[in-house]
Amino acid sequence: MTLPTYRNFLALGFAASLAGVWSLAWILEPADGDLARVGGYPEKDFHWKSPQMVFPENLFTITRDLADYNRYYDVVVLGDSFSCDQESRRFGWQNFFLAQTGLSMIVFDTRRYWPQEILALPAFKDSPPKLFIFESVERYLHERTAYLAKVPAPSSGARRPAPPVPRRPLPELPEEPPSTRPSLDPDHALTHLNSLSLRVLGINTQVVKARLKTGSLFSSPRSDELLIYFDEYSKNLLSEPDFQDIRAGLEAFRDRVESNGVTRFVVVIAPDKSSLYARWLEDADMATVNLVAEAAKDPSLPVLRTDRILAEAMNSPDVYLPSDSHWSSRSHRLVAEGLLDLLDSQAPIAPPSKAPTEN
Repeated sequence: MTLPTYRNFLALGFAASLAGVWSLAWILEPADGDLARVGGYPEKDFHWKSPQMVFPENLFTITRDLADYNRYYDVVVLGDSFSCDQESRRFGWQNFFLAQTGLSMIVFDTRRYWPQEILALPAFKDSPPKLFIFESVERYLHERTAYLAKVPAPSSGARRPAPPVPRRPLPELPEEPPSTRPSLDPDHALTHLNSLSLRVLGINTQVVKARLKTGSLFSSPRSDELLIYFDEYSKNLLSEPDFQDIRAGLEAFRDRVESNGVTRFVVVIAPDKSSLYARWLEDADMATVNLVAEAAKDPSLPVLRTDRILAEAMNSPDVYLPSDSHWSSRSHRLVAEGLLDLLDSQAPIAPPSKAPTEN
């Protein structure tokens, strides 16, 4: 076989493989939800039909490196996928929060950076932010906080109230219909194919499916079924000492953040589907413990009651996106408004500040 023939053979093979992957994408369309993709469920069975409010562009800054935090920001966020991985959707809670306050915000990924790394940065120490928000999905809350209670923390400075800032009205936001286009991302399609194959073989345990008592909670074709990450069930191994460690860890985290006497600390916990939708599960054994409520048992901790906010929104479908483990745009807006209410109930945050000028 000559070299040109060999090259042509390889090119045809690659084209055939790519065509097969894209054909799968058309069948499974549109590969938007992480639960459907990782669990190997057809997206078209669980995709949402409700339109989503979107911003023209994101109003916050996502760090790609610690060096990106090189100037003053009003708000620092340390969070996971609920804060870092929603850029393409443009309806994260941060946008709703910032649009109503005019503050500036930088976001760090808690899966990449330790709290101590951020608090040690010159920009944080020299020009402390008004607000530090720690956001975590419920199922990883214990491992992300309990260890902090074991490490000595500095004494907190005086927690000084700040002058109030009027809320701005939200701008008119367009509502985008859900995408029905198949994803032509080969990685997404191949991940979906692999997950589907493992599920058919009975060895894909990353996502489980639960029956619901009602079909009114989602806008998807399979609205009476709930997709759940299996690792949510690790929470049920926790007991009261672990809950105490969570509260102690969050208090220690708060002490570290607020020790400068300037920055205020707030906790935002994203409930798991298995705890938020617990009352609607046909099989009560598939429910998990509510760690938002456990963390909030310490009245001194500024824990946003996302469990209550989102439970009260269940009169309309898609509090969570049915094929995904994240909130809809309406829920992001409700969480942002709840955060503003929580801050106002403690001591209103100050208006936006200009970045300190260098001498």
